Amino acid sequence: MARKQKPGVSFDPAPTKRAPQVIYDQIYQKIISGELKPGDRLPAERELAEQFQRSRPSVREALRMLQQEGLLEIAVGSAGGPIVRGISMKSVEKPLKKLVDVGAINLDELVEYRQLNDRACARMAAMHRTDEDVAKLRRIMDEYWDSIQDTPRLRAADLKFHDALAQASHNSLAILINDVVVTLNTNMYWDAVREMPPEKLEEVNQEAFRSHQGILDAVAAQDPDRAGRCVDWTVELYWKAILQ
Repeated sequence: MARKQKPGVSFDPAPTKRAPQVIYDQIYQKIISGELKPGDRLPAERELAEQFQRSRPSVREALRMLQQEGLLEIAVGSAGGPIVRGISMKSVEKPLKKLVDVGAINLDELVEYRQLNDRACARMAAMHRTDEDVAKLRRIMDEYWDSIQDTPRLRAADLKFHDALAQASHNSLAILINDVVVTLNTNMYWDAVREMPPEKLEEVNQEAFRSHQGILDAVAAQDPDRAGRCVDWTVELYWKAILQ
């Protein structure tokens, strides 16, 4: 539920040049600084235009930019208006995806970092996992095996596995970064393997299952070195699929 309008929050007049960007920057800074928290309601568009001393279309464009990045939602109705969502995975993932799309981050760099990311998550999971973490990973691997011939379900199970692995690390930064990096890489992987002949796809899926099961076994055994080696096996499979 949205809170009442945040009391005492005000904004400076926006310079004439690129007013929507300046408005965006001011609101963005208040969100990331914590002055505006998730659930806080911004002033109405008319009041924002008065504070920034700019037109309502300029304010509307700035709010649209913030909404596209997942930082705001625009509620409708008599009690509607801009409501702070806070920093989300979407606000981190979308700029990174754009960098990949335009070639500023190339595929080699992305896969190389994915390997570092997964090794770190697996090693920390092996060191810090709880019995509940292991039980969750086992349930996901049961789902993984049952989905070997169902690519959409297998794709979902794969994302669940890597999310649960990061959660088992009990490291907040690893969890945050993992969600972004794995989503980008996983989308590329599944876009590539869906073009394989059915028999080849099943073969790849079964080997991927074995590599993921190896990670789980190493985490359960609290063996970080073995967990890291199994990650290398998984990333090698991923790389082969991308380059086919």
